[in-house]
Amino acid sequence: MAAGDRLSTLPDRALHRVLSFLDVQNAPRTSVLSRRWRTLWRQVDAVSLDTWSYGSHGYDGESVGSALFRDALAAVGAAGRCPVRKLSVLVESYYQLDYVSDVVGTSPGMDAVLAAPAVRGLEELSVVLRAEFGDKCPEYVLPTSRVPCQSLRVLELAGLTLGPPGAAVFARLETLKMVFIDSSLENLQAMLDAAPNLARLWLEWLQYVNIQLEEDVGDDDVMSKRRVLLRCPIATVSVTLMHCHVTDGLDLDAPSLRSLRYKGFLEHFPLSSTTPSGPPPNLQHVQLSFCTARWCGRGGSYPYRETPRHALFWEPVGTFSRLVVLKVKLQDINDLAVHSEQEQEVLLKGFPNLRFLQLKGSYEEDHYGTAVAIGNLLRCCPALQELRLKFKIHGDLYASPKGWVHRSEERQAQMDLEKSMASLQRLKSETVTSASTSSSVVDADDGDLSALKARSFPCLGAHLRKIRMEFKLESFNCFEVKLTKFLVENAVVLEEMEVHDGDQAVYEHVHHKLAMWRANSAKSKIKIVGQHNNGSSL
Repeated sequence: MAAGDRLSTLPDRALHRVLSFLDVQNAPRTSVLSRRWRTLWRQVDAVSLDTWSYGSHGYDGESVGSALFRDALAAVGAAGRCPVRKLSVLVESYYQLDYVSDVVGTSPGMDAVLAAPAVRGLEELSVVLRAEFGDKCPEYVLPTSRVPCQSLRVLELAGLTLGPPGAAVFARLETLKMVFIDSSLENLQAMLDAAPNLARLWLEWLQYVNIQLEEDVGDDDVMSKRRVLLRCPIATVSVTLMHCHVTDGLDLDAPSLRSLRYKGFLEHFPLSSTTPSGPPPNLQHVQLSFCTARWCGRGGSYPYRETPRHALFWEPVGTFSRLVVLKVKLQDINDLAVHSEQEQEVLLKGFPNLRFLQLKGSYEEDHYGTAVAIGNLLRCCPALQELRLKFKIHGDLYASPKGWVHRSEERQAQMDLEKSMASLQRLKSETVTSASTSSSVVDADDGDLSALKARSFPCLGAHLRKIRMEFKLESFNCFEVKLTKFLVENAVVLEEMEVHDGDQAVYEHVHHKLAMWRANSAKSKIKIVGQHNNGSSL
């Protein structure tokens, strides 16, 4: 053994792990390295098919498909091959969808690989078809009835059409993830019915096909008026639902659900009291990201409702009485504000077990409405321990990073000048304010926070220990600074305050004010974290 050959000193188990990352073209080639390596690749229980290893064939999809599946069948049928537990298939093109279609249309192809004796005990299957300009390959229908079902635990599919499961029963299937999938409602429901022990379900950009349409009405018109129901197995405890809004919404009947991640229209929220089992009674973790028509790919087909937006949020979410974690991201925080006392009594049910709350969003000029929305949430979370707030002013929460935007030298110089003038204005504001009042923040014009100051919140008095604020500092008298001051002064048992207030000089940050605001509290010493504070205690 050569002095520098450290790879050969590894045990077989470690080498099997290394070889599992090689595809069916390159893994067998390791057999020429030495006598020990001659059979190692056959002892690896993972097989990977990847079209990127066949670049020498150019963009001839049929040629690539023939070579790919030839090598795959040779790999799974090799003498001495151990049972295959994990099978991964990636067919990808940066240029054309026809290439992907030609690859998966090869015969013998996927069906022959799935029928190989070594694959009968398959536990994990991943099939991803992807083209840059087409996203998916709906022409390929995965024959799920031919997928080894007895031992399969994980099934991940992307960019294809889901075929009917037939009489197959996926008794051990625990995780099902489908992205950019075309499927009829019947096939999708049949797949869920065939997996009684399914614990985790992930649906993203799901496209329904073969929906019965009314005569003389376009597809989009009918589907936009139709709301569909999907029944999850009793074992399903986690669901991720993202951009599944081709119809007028998808209702989930998931009585055992404990975790929900949803991204889509507020009007299409998937859990309601209208489902057969009603809202899931044991839901504990919810992550919501409500987007607009522009970022959900619907153009001008935004699903407007007569119901006020705050009611669309609170009516379903307010029923989740056992929530422990709640994360909400939306375009306008004011959409959550419930102003009238009468509506508050009806909509604000309360989350007595909630420990973690995160709110991200933007607002225009209605600071008072934002304060009302935050007050509504604090009122509903009496045992809250950690609060995170991220604000974006006058902007699109989903806008491209500023580094992507090309600016002329003149425009950049103008922006630098504006930034310098804003910094000077902040310093003047701080100097004047510091000279006139010990609080360093103008106490006049406090209407913005009147909704918060008008009542007490149990979480501030006994439970809230960690706060994170993220915003762009416009002035030392802006709404976010006032809110930060309010929270620092009123969170009695606060232990850590983390503030990220934008990109400016150290002396322009708000951190040096936190200790002064906290001084009058019974527990004045807190840990302050931020851009230039690395965990200092004041």
